Amino acid sequence: MLHYSSQTAAFLRAKPENTEVTPSPVLDEHAYAKALAEGLRVSTKFGRVDVLGPRALREPIDGVYSLAQWQSGFKLQNDRGTCWAFAGAAALEAAYRRKYGLLIDVSEEYIFHMGKAFALNRDSAGAAARPVENNSSLTGFQGSGDIAEKISENASPPEEAAPYLQNQRTLLDILPVLGFSGVEALVSQEDYDAVEFCEQHIPLLARVNARYRAAGWGSLGNNPSITALENTILADREVICDVFHKTPNIGGHVLLLIGFDRNRQVFFAKNHWGEGKFIEIAYNNDPNWQINSGWYITDVVDPTFVQSEACWLGNWRASVGDASFRLLLRRSEDFPNPGAPTKLGTAYLSDGPHDVNGLFLNAGAHLRMFIAPTTAPVPIGTLSGWQIDADLNFSDIYNAFGQAGQEPAALSRFNTRFAALFDKGDGLAWQARHGITPEAYQSIFDLLVGQGYRLTNVCGYSEGTASRLNAVWQQRDGPAWQARHGLTNDQYQSTFDDLVAKGYQLVCVSGYAENGQPRYAAIWEQRASSDWQARHGMSRSQYQQTFDQMAADGFAPVQVCGFRVNVDVRFAAIWERRPSLEWVGRHGLTASEYQKAFDEQNAAGFRLVSVSGYSDTGIARYAAIWHKDQAGEWQARHGLDSAGYQQAFDDLSRRGFRPVQVSGYGDGFYPA
Repeated sequence: MLHYSSQTAAFLRAKPENTEVTPSPVLDEHAYAKALAEGLRVSTKFGRVDVLGPRALREPIDGVYSLAQWQSGFKLQNDRGTCWAFAGAAALEAAYRRKYGLLIDVSEEYIFHMGKAFALNRDSAGAAARPVENNSSLTGFQGSGDIAEKISENASPPEEAAPYLQNQRTLLDILPVLGFSGVEALVSQEDYDAVEFCEQHIPLLARVNARYRAAGWGSLGNNPSITALENTILADREVICDVFHKTPNIGGHVLLLIGFDRNRQVFFAKNHWGEGKFIEIAYNNDPNWQINSGWYITDVVDPTFVQSEACWLGNWRASVGDASFRLLLRRSEDFPNPGAPTKLGTAYLSDGPHDVNGLFLNAGAHLRMFIAPTTAPVPIGTLSGWQIDADLNFSDIYNAFGQAGQEPAALSRFNTRFAALFDKGDGLAWQARHGITPEAYQSIFDLLVGQGYRLTNVCGYSEGTASRLNAVWQQRDGPAWQARHGLTNDQYQSTFDDLVAKGYQLVCVSGYAENGQPRYAAIWEQRASSDWQARHGMSRSQYQQTFDQMAADGFAPVQVCGFRVNVDVRFAAIWERRPSLEWVGRHGLTASEYQKAFDEQNAAGFRLVSVSGYSDTGIARYAAIWHKDQAGEWQARHGLDSAGYQQAFDDLSRRGFRPVQVSGYGDGFYPA
């Protein structure tokens, strides 16, 4: 599993010089009172209220005590109602620095999303609310100092895994990419899920790096005494406070108390409205602030911890026997009832959405879920219905396997997609196949080669943990050729060296994964000596470095393949020395970025000569090459499922086009 180093993230997002920041909106008085009441109810239920605060460990020096030395840098919440996420993150960061000496930067975006998407709202009968059961990150607030409880139940990733969306406009700009005209277009659970679980908001990589979590929490109740607040700080615990801002903007807010001065009768507080320094709040009758609650973290978990349950959250493509459906897991437990079975999410079967209840076992590695028999709601936590048990191998967080009675069950993070190039046929016979197993590929290969066909393109890709192949053959003359598939890295290198020594040139290479290990399929032709280069197994940075160096040396890329092996992305590519050729190469493009680049290059007279889709965390990305002034009619398609590709294939074949290259890959569930 890929983890971010807790010490690599830049922790300061300081206010730029001479930049005015308008204070964030605050929570209206009615909603604020409701949040305080709910927080008190929860803390009372769990028996966590201590009106005197934890036992003091320290004594103030000359009446002053401060936890400033443990605080991370000042940040900006800007115009989003995310104050409670910032206060909770700041308390968590300080606790890790104090206990482990780690200067970490926790993702406020993830904490905010967690407090929203993981919520489970109930109707008057106690069932999950409909049509939408959880809160939305598109709406501010809906949280309070009780974030101390929530971050003790759910871990959060580092900031770089889920960067904070700096303003409400940035968040809203995701909607058009997802196909929504605006917030008013969101009406169903599926609509709100799309915002919460898309890569642009919370990347899948954030969920598999959820590692920073409180190990316990406490509450001072509402209207805590000065003594209780002081005692908590003297116990080396910051106080997450619900406060009321008395002057414009008037309303509820959450901030962090980090110290006090008895002589001056003030608390020191960390806020995120752009002050760039600690503020002061008077013990009594402060003109701006009124402290109405107090919450604190008692301990934090080991920083090597990763919360296994978080790795399950989000969308899955479930295959059980002959059935296939989408499964969305929104939460691993219910905030008011931690550790108890709950409604985990929804299974979208052919007749509509079915409630999914269940629980996690074996430290989160095992999921036991029950899909309701009908689309009617069932009581939260109902452990009856269609039972599916699955296990997640954390070295491959994209696939899970298990059983549903006697039927095997498989879960995948991806839907298979195809991208393809077609050109106008020259009258020669050709054959093409897509999505075939290695065994079927070998059988078809032997048959067609025996009939005088030569392999002109091959692409391997992953289907779950297994592999599939796409291939094109043409019945034409040409130089001697060789083809291999299913080669390990060492086997591929050995074959490559042997064939090149015999005068063969690599003309097609495809990397892919099989059971979590890299494999290669390739074609070589015995050609007159030409100036060419090929590389394989390159990381993102290695590919970029090689790409730049090849361009500087006069080499043009002629084929590129991106492929995923577990959580890593690798590249294989071929270059030829063509100093006079105009070309454009791009990689790492999302679907919308690729479409934009395609349109721009097509308008500029460039022809697409190579396209490779590949899975990158939770979405597909594209690597592509365009050459200038390439003659002949051509067509290209991308993002097609198997049925869509077959339809495009049939349509273009009738119009005289033949496939030149067919790339298979896994894509996520939402546009990107």
